[in-house]
Amino acid sequence: MSKKWVSGALVGIMASSAMLAGCSSGKEAAPQAGAGNSGAGDAKADTKPVEVSIWTGYPELDPWFKKMADEFKKTKPNVTVQVSSFPLRDYEKKVAAAIPAKNAADIVPMSPNLALRYIQGGLLQAAPDDVGKQITTTSYDKIIVDKTKVDNKTYGVPFIKGAGAIFYNKDMLKEAGLTDPPNVDKLLEYAQKLAKKDASGNLERAGMSLRLSGGGSGVGEKFWNILAQRGGSIVKEVSPGKYKADYNTENGYQTLKMYVDMVHKFKTDDPKVKHDTEAFQTGAAAFYIRESNVIMDTKTKAPNLNYGTAPLKANVVSLVNYYVGGSDKAKIQASWDFINFLTKPENQKSMVAMSGWLTPRIDLDMADLYKDFPQYQGFFAKQELQMYPDLPEFDEILTKFADRLATKGFTDASFADQPDKIKAFLDEAAKETNDILKKAGHLAE
Repeated sequence: MSKKWVSGALVGIMASSAMLAGCSSGKEAAPQAGAGNSGAGDAKADTKPVEVSIWTGYPELDPWFKKMADEFKKTKPNVTVQVSSFPLRDYEKKVAAAIPAKNAADIVPMSPNLALRYIQGGLLQAAPDDVGKQITTTSYDKIIVDKTKVDNKTYGVPFIKGAGAIFYNKDMLKEAGLTDPPNVDKLLEYAQKLAKKDASGNLERAGMSLRLSGGGSGVGEKFWNILAQRGGSIVKEVSPGKYKADYNTENGYQTLKMYVDMVHKFKTDDPKVKHDTEAFQTGAAAFYIRESNVIMDTKTKAPNLNYGTAPLKANVVSLVNYYVGGSDKAKIQASWDFINFLTKPENQKSMVAMSGWLTPRIDLDMADLYKDFPQYQGFFAKQELQMYPDLPEFDEILTKFADRLATKGFTDASFADQPDKIKAFLDEAAKETNDILKKAGHLAE
């Protein structure tokens, strides 16, 4: 997910993910929500007017949130939900300042590893028991369930996830005589067959559009997602709470080598041509890896594009959970009620259909959605998942690694057919990663 996720996007992704910056210095524990029923559907619930606020960094979700707020009011006439969205980076800054100051919205979505600091500072509410009991491995992957809890107590409710798939132009594949969609084992092969050059050898159409530049950690996240197809990661947990860099390996070497070969050896991509979604939608690239929100964006910007998606073997998932703050009991109760409403199966399907963002749920029948948008099928395949580790310093790690890739790893033509240079580059970057981990007390030595 381009951030972000969302990550970076998402973001990229998401993620890209949805990584939030900031640190809580609060020490006072916030009052806990009741441990009993959250109040949804309770005929005895207080009918006194209550206003609940929710902030997000995803303006494209505004129509869905407003629809949900209107429908929720039919079930809870006394509750009014105010939805405010901001550009993602502005949202990150706003939340980082507002939560410690205790003047944030009642519902504040964020990534679990960023929420951890606020939970530890007593600034976010634990979920009522009935809310926690609904977050099970029959409805969500275990890796998602684990990210909703701190010390075996539920705090977050899964909201959206960023994950990638291979978007490919069907007409271009047919033109090249390719009958099967691209897959992660044939990215370079397909890139060579699908790239187009003019008489002078200049690239007119990229085979695979790579993320070669861009803001923040998005470059690193996209590299990570391709690395994950080989079983690698950015950091590896060696023992509980102790990590080390995991890309200065054979898997990391092969991943960076693919980038170098595409850009400098076979010239199937070039920093000078259009990239990412714009390139794909305008026919300047035959395929690329991207998050699901591209589907709705393409419906608007390139409605006649004949394209499909193919699943990855593995996915780096950027997760955003709903969290509840504040101390007003009526607002806390109404906030959990609204979150319960938002996460109903039918409302989660509506979210995907209206925004393109993925629901983290795995128990939904999506057949009707696939009928209208078959491209979603590439995102709901069973696969290995990786997630951002519970490391406050991880954004720094990924951002600095991304900067090294964008300014050297992807741009140095002398890396072509020079494995020692690529490995030396990765070793140098890994030393920086490990130094950051050591400073934070998380290095496995």
